[in-house]
Amino acid sequence: MSKIVCKCGNILPDNTDRIRYKGYIISDCEFFDLLDFADEMIETSNPHREDLAMTFRSNIGIGEKHIRLKEMYQCPLCGRILMEVTPGQFCSFVPEGHDEKSLLDYKAGEQVKYIYKKQ
Repeated sequence: MSKIVCKCGNILPDNTDRIRYKGYIISDCEFFDLLDFADEMIETSNPHREDLAMTFRSNIGIGEKHIRLKEMYQCPLCGRILMEVTPGQFCSFVPEGHDEKSLLDYKAGEQVKYIYKKQ
């Protein structure tokens, strides 16, 4: 997708990675399928772990994949949430009770802390 047009008229380009106003949403059922799939990849004794990682990535995402992530955007001008209904089609929601316009943005540069406990 190259751009999304918000109902307020703002154009939200989608032509790169790590967009601060873009995110993904996953259903609760698919979230647990995702965790089960990750466990399956992690717990394997297969020596070709890189291939497994690519298999994992190729089965998660946009479109008709094993685990379906829906795109969502938040307009930085009006704060409206645009959530994918079907690929390329969006419905929108107007936030009530606040004016936060960067709900999908995280602190750039923050690293995820991994805790590994060897047993």
